[in-house]
Amino acid sequence: AATAAYLACIARYGRTSGLNSFGMMWCNGMMSLPALTTMTLLTGELQSLHNYGHLYDPDFQSVLMASCVLAFSLNYAIFLNTSLNSALTQTICGNLKDVVVILVGYHTFGGVAFDPLNFLGILLGFAGSVSYAYVKLVR
Repeated sequence: AATAAYLACIARYGRTSGLNSFGMMWCNGMMSLPALTTMTLLTGELQSLHNYGHLYDPDFQSVLMASCVLAFSLNYAIFLNTSLNSALTQTICGNLKDVVVILVGYHTFGGVAFDPLNFLGILLGFAGSVSYAYVKLVR
């Protein structure tokens, strides 16, 4: 429900505010910053980061940077898709992405023997996601 509300807000404010996707992402980041900073301080994440032994290791920093670039790209694609289309379109794209991730994971990482029960679980999860999108569309 929170994801659907979030996507609906992106779609609504994208149309009414006149901001492009980058502007909406910036506003979203600025509005989230106080809560995230507070949680970071309260949970001790900042201290854990400071104590991390590989913080200045170039390999760690390059992987962290690549992760940040991928996260930014994904968020931009979500904001752009939702502002140009609709929240429902983004939900359906999310469902299709889940199918692609599962299939690529099976073939890329291997080590998982095909099991009908496992396949049934994946199918059940996908069916739940699709039915949720359908219910949201009907309402």
